Amino acid sequence: MKRQVLLIFALLLLASAVHADFTFVQVSDTHVGVKEAGYNARYGEVIRQVNELKPAFVIHTGDALTIWSPENAALFKEISRGLAVPMYIAPGNHDLPDMKKAHPDQAAKTIADWKQVFEYDRVSFSHEGCVFIGPDSNLLSTGLLAEKEQIEWLKSELRKARGKRIFIFQHCPLFLEKPTDPNGSYFAVDEPARGSLLKLFKTYHVEAVLTGHVHRSIESVFDRISFISTPAISFSCDADKGLTGYSVFHVSTGGFTRRFVDLRKAGAPPDFQP
Repeated sequence: MKRQVLLIFALLLLASAVHADFTFVQVSDTHVGVKEAGYNARYGEVIRQVNELKPAFVIHTGDALTIWSPENAALFKEISRGLAVPMYIAPGNHDLPDMKKAHPDQAAKTIADWKQVFEYDRVSFSHEGCVFIGPDSNLLSTGLLAEKEQIEWLKSELRKARGKRIFIFQHCPLFLEKPTDPNGSYFAVDEPARGSLLKLFKTYHVEAVLTGHVHRSIESVFDRISFISTPAISFSCDADKGLTGYSVFHVSTGGFTRRFVDLRKAGAPPDFQP
């Protein structure tokens, strides 16, 4: 009986792996705002292009807004209505206050305001045997009760996803060059959260951690986990000050591939202009 159960479990895992054949798009750092006509137009152009690609879904790795306000949130929602596929958002540091500096009451209110518009500040969903988990990286290494609650939620989601292919998407990268990077970088998660999450992701064989925030492209592999930061839609922090665009991922049985779509090439050269 025990052998039969193990065989059925193995067949289910094999079936889920065989059926993994889909495309999704990652966008990041759109910085939509009522005073940001250029950024808004860029986001609208990306939606047009993504609709032509017809992916299964889109993940947005944060900084949807140039800064939180009800007006900016409403504008982002209005532009996003043009998207023909589901989109899942992990909030960024421009969407919510700096949790290390904000008064707890202010932080709690902004999170509540965000959830009133976007329904969640962390999300998990499945597609063709793969699980995508999007936490709120703003909470990491803050020591807040909300961080502890999120870590318990994340552990629960990972336990439920055990044996499946797991992708994490969040705004802030865990590190820029290597896991032993020093604390204090604006662009990466500090310890102790970084080490805890790396250990957790290794335990559950996470396949990739997809992030934004740095407004440039970074790729590395540690402990068989791919760490990928995609450039922004809005503006670049790269050396050439011009690399903007989005990533197209194709997930198949053997792994995944990533193709970056440079807005400078997809739009009017030398860069997309509204």
